[in-house]
Amino acid sequence: MSVGPQPNYHAYDVFRALRIIDTKGPIGRHLLRKKMELTECSVRTILKKLLRDGFIESTQHGQVITQRGKEYLDAQPYFRMASHVDAGRLSLGPYDFCIVARQKSASVSNGISQRDEAIKIGGDGATVLVYRNGTLTMPPGFMDIEADYPEDVSTLCETFRLNDGDVLIIGSGSTRRQAELAAMAAYDVL
Repeated sequence: MSVGPQPNYHAYDVFRALRIIDTKGPIGRHLLRKKMELTECSVRTILKKLLRDGFIESTQHGQVITQRGKEYLDAQPYFRMASHVDAGRLSLGPYDFCIVARQKSASVSNGISQRDEAIKIGGDGATVLVYRNGTLTMPPGFMDIEADYPEDVSTLCETFRLNDGDVLIIGSGSTRRQAELAAMAAYDVL
């Protein structure tokens, strides 16, 4: 019995696919595969799931998100305030993906569990920063990092409109996909 390639993706990749289809759609399977950094087999499997769940439709021009898919995507926390941003010296890898977790500072003790989850999923790690009293700080001592990294802090603060109590997670990886997965995994253990 001959067995073809097996799909190899993470559940977070389903959210990523839906986001890409929402922002870039209509999009064909081959371009989606390139943007997702996954095998064609994995992308086909993800698309079948999204079609079955009614989150996307297939058109002659490619995949498009449905209203149900938009509502599902909007209910996920990962992309509300998120972006690929070069975090400079605050980064742990060549690619960074940042997620803002609104009013989650009480959930942060030292950032170690977030870092560990980012590594377990295949990322280079995660940097966890907390915005308090108008300053971006790093646990566990919540030291003010602006003096040591002024350009990097400025870039992050200009990109994201942070409020007191917000947490900024910087997922890092050797690819854009790994950076996104690292940030999402770190977010989930806040």
